[in-house]
Amino acid sequence: MVDLTLALLALLPLATIAVLMIGLYQPATRTMPLAWGVAAAAAFIGWQMSPRLIAAASIRGALTATRILVIVFGAILLLYTLKQSGAFEVINAGFASISDDRRVQVILLVFLMGSFIEGAAGFGTPAAIVGPLLVGLGFPRWRRLLSR
Repeated sequence: MVDLTLALLALLPLATIAVLMIGLYQPATRTMPLAWGVAAAAAFIGWQMSPRLIAAASIRGALTATRILVIVFGAILLLYTLKQSGAFEVINAGFASISDDRRVQVILLVFLMGSFIEGAAGFGTPAAIVGPLLVGLGFPRWRRLLSR
């Protein structure tokens, strides 16, 4: 019974996010601090964590989130730099000139360029760069989602 109670208590922050964001259409700027408060209260009440330990875990989580945000920001910066400099069109023209076969274009973009960008920049970056390239080559948006 205790395990079930702790499991439900652990799901409470996720349920808070789901209800507020999906059910009530609240923005993340309002939802996430509330979910953090629910998680902190659950840790304090359910697992008897000290406020000092909760603060330390919160700081560690903020630092981890900052690292992820820097990578995502870099991917978005790279995308807009490619668009503003005109390199996006050059890359699209290059991939279009390799083959007229759409399947070959998808394989080259998703696997080769996607892997290169993944190695160079980090997680999430290929989706931010390769997806718009596929749209630039004329692929429908729904097919872009299915190819990754």
